[in-house]
Amino acid sequence: MSSTLERYDAAVDGFRRRLEPLAESDFSRPSPCEGWTSGDLVDHTIGAVTLVAGLVGDRVDDDKSSSFVERYDRATSDLRAKVADPVLGSTVVESPFGTLAVKQLVSSIVVHDLLVHTWDLARATDGDERLDDELVAHTFASMSPLDDVLREHGFGDKVDPPEGADAQTRLLCFLGRTP
Repeated sequence: MSSTLERYDAAVDGFRRRLEPLAESDFSRPSPCEGWTSGDLVDHTIGAVTLVAGLVGDRVDDDKSSSFVERYDRATSDLRAKVADPVLGSTVVESPFGTLAVKQLVSSIVVHDLLVHTWDLARATDGDERLDDELVAHTFASMSPLDDVLREHGFGDKVDPPEGADAQTRLLCFLGRTP
């Protein structure tokens, strides 16, 4: 998987596969993100995608009266279309992580956010916690140099991974999770 859109599609699909089968009662379960329920986690994830998509082009309304799946599909489709657009995808924007083209922001931040929150959602709802190996490798390589910035933006302190931990466990520990 080499392109931004391929990584984005894989991350979007992974999160959606954990989201789609959930019942309304699942959204009140606590998430691994301190102080958040799984519903808060989903709302945050949709909000992050909507925020990035809103940096260019027309904004898509995040109608909170819709289901989480409908909101997620609308937000992720909007952002995908903007990344695929040669003009919008290459538009340089200001973000909390610096001045980046939208496509670069999606590749270096949004994909990673979706991937990690896929695990969070799965953990909170007893879902499949196994993440895409290629996305794990890409995320770890991209986020490792941002260690200090990540801690400033709400990521928990790193956790020491167990000896012989696999790549997913090392990534999650780096991001403050306890797998």
